[in-house]
Amino acid sequence: MHGDLQKTALRPGLVVLAVLVLVCACIPASAGSWHRLGKLCGLNDFSDAADDVPFSLHVLEVGKADSLLLECGGEAMLVDGGTADRGEEVARYLRRRGWDSLRYVVNSHPDADHIGGLAGVLEDFSVGTYFCPRLPDSLLPDTEEFRAVKNALAQKKMEPVYPADGQSLFLGEAEITVFQPQVEAKNLNNSSLILYVSYKNTSFLLMGDAESEEEEALLAQNCNLRADVLKVGHHGSETSTGKELLNAVSPRYAAISVTNDRNNLPRVKVLRRLQAAGVEVCRTDVSGTLLFLSDGKEVQLLTER
Repeated sequence: MHGDLQKTALRPGLVVLAVLVLVCACIPASAGSWHRLGKLCGLNDFSDAADDVPFSLHVLEVGKADSLLLECGGEAMLVDGGTADRGEEVARYLRRRGWDSLRYVVNSHPDADHIGGLAGVLEDFSVGTYFCPRLPDSLLPDTEEFRAVKNALAQKKMEPVYPADGQSLFLGEAEITVFQPQVEAKNLNNSSLILYVSYKNTSFLLMGDAESEEEEALLAQNCNLRADVLKVGHHGSETSTGKELLNAVSPRYAAISVTNDRNNLPRVKVLRRLQAAGVEVCRTDVSGTLLFLSDGKEVQLLTER
């Protein structure tokens, strides 16, 4: 009798399993289809909230490094890929979000903590355009990470594109203005591509690792930099996020991609500047991946933990 009851109890589970196997067999094996199947089966992820809004910015938790995913209108842009040892995590996040192709990949500048994971992304995903800053020969890095990206581009027969200062791109209905103000750059940080992203009445400023010299050159252009979200430059280093920039941007949120290590970032002086400006500070070392959602009117923040 007990055996009969056990067999009876197992049957619904077997039916569900059989249905899932059938569905899997009928759906093409792509990141997008697996994402939809996961939601169908109730395998929810905190980032699924981005499916219900037209624009989202994901600041990935990748340690003291940068990797940001922008989604709008069925298109995706990846800005930086973290360090090489976190590249697979970035790729997994993209697949979790259902992407197997990216309209744009942008490398803000080729420091190892920004370019490191991009070679793997270029190898594993279809990429429409790869953007990076044009650098003088004296600043071109001789690093394994830089060479790996060059090789990945060559294998795909892709040429890097060097955007002009002030050039506009479109991701769905979002407009992205790329800035690389002219400064006498003595390091890669001050050669960062800066992205100003606007989606209807909301906006986001992504500063790469720009330091005070590039901030001053950006401000000198007298462009509208007002933004709801500021991706803080250089992981909260003292050389970035000056008072003048904060006055021009007047953000509601400041996102800092950072980890607890010997660098002791973000610096207390930067946090005090942000606090004095009335900005809500969001940190990946505290909250995990940061998810900013826009309906075109206002921005909502969700965090992984």
